[in-house]
Amino acid sequence: MNPPNHNDYASYPESSLRDRIKLAYDWIPPGSMRIMDGGCAFGYGTKHFQKGNAKVWGVDPNAEFIAIARKRYPGLTFEVCGVEQTLFAAEYFDVVILNDVLEHVIDERKTLNEMFRILSPGGTFIITTPHRGLFAFMDPDNYTYHLRTKAPRLYRFLFHAKYGKLPPTDIKPGYDQLHRHYSLIDLKRLLEESNFKGRYAMESVFRGGLFMGVFASNFFELLCVLFSVKSASQWTRWMQWLADRDYSIPYGPLAYNIGIRIRKLPLPK
Repeated sequence: MNPPNHNDYASYPESSLRDRIKLAYDWIPPGSMRIMDGGCAFGYGTKHFQKGNAKVWGVDPNAEFIAIARKRYPGLTFEVCGVEQTLFAAEYFDVVILNDVLEHVIDERKTLNEMFRILSPGGTFIITTPHRGLFAFMDPDNYTYHLRTKAPRLYRFLFHAKYGKLPPTDIKPGYDQLHRHYSLIDLKRLLEESNFKGRYAMESVFRGGLFMGVFASNFFELLCVLFSVKSASQWTRWMQWLADRDYSIPYGPLAYNIGIRIRKLPLPK
């Protein structure tokens, strides 16, 4: 078998308006003027959130990601910072989005308190995370964590097989711990333990996607090791098509994904 060649694959692929990005997009209220995408990575989702005349910010602690985002999307504003402490004034945003970010932070309560601080009264807070569903045990990010921490030699071998180089010594921010999954009860408990307590209204709950998405992710990772990232992306395209359809089906407690939309209530008079 020929060694994998990854030189022909874009390391930071674009994303269409799909799954959690589309969910957040659909939940942004009309007329929102200031929107923040927290934990935006290299901006592949942020670019979709500009509705009408809205001004959109993306923030991420990974400076390399932010450099890529600034180059690709010069019409948006990107800042290097985490979501536990941001650079913004109080009550600055009409909409704050954490798309599969909360599970990566070190301090969930501190993060929620900061989102409360920068969100204006009446503003919308959108959270998506992995869900404690039937197939949560198949999370490929947690395979990586266990390999890296418990079988480092095997992890280095597999990383080299996939990317053609040894893994970096510095772990990407947010990936130095297990990839947490939440239930609706978990998210409500965290909100009640934060400054949102008594100051929010739950407007929408989404629990979708059962198996196809996480199965496609696992199969993709396997093909990357055996062949190339570009080939794996092409060969699993049909699986991604099915996963996108599966994502929109409401599986309730069995689902692999969860999203909530809440509105920050003003102080009582």
